[in-house]
Amino acid sequence: LYANKFTIVGMGEDIATNLGIKFNTVINVGVLIVAVMSSLVVITVGSIPYVGLIIPNIVSIKLGDNLSKNLGVTALIGGIFVLACDILSRIIIYPYEIPISLTVGIIGSFTFLYLLFRRQRYGS
Repeated sequence: LYANKFTIVGMGEDIATNLGIKFNTVINVGVLIVAVMSSLVVITVGSIPYVGLIIPNIVSIKLGDNLSKNLGVTALIGGIFVLACDILSRIIIYPYEIPISLTVGIIGSFTFLYLLFRRQRYGS
């Protein structure tokens, strides 16, 4: 319902107003949708750190910044990463389990630090 309106609002307040769209209303609806969906995911799944931070950066380093081309790859690699961390957290101290957020947090923090230091070293 709001996808086209979000695209127009992304062009700026003046253009959206000239096209007859209430800029502040559409922005507030967008923020509300994002807040509700994010809270539902966190309540259902729990907080899994670094997945939304490192996976898109790794994909964009390898494939470029084309969002439409990278979206499916990012989702697939993110799912594989979470699955691998889940399996790892189940077998590290078998028959007990480590929380997946701890495993993702440790691997994600080291990966994020590597990406930061790599970027400083190569200057890109």
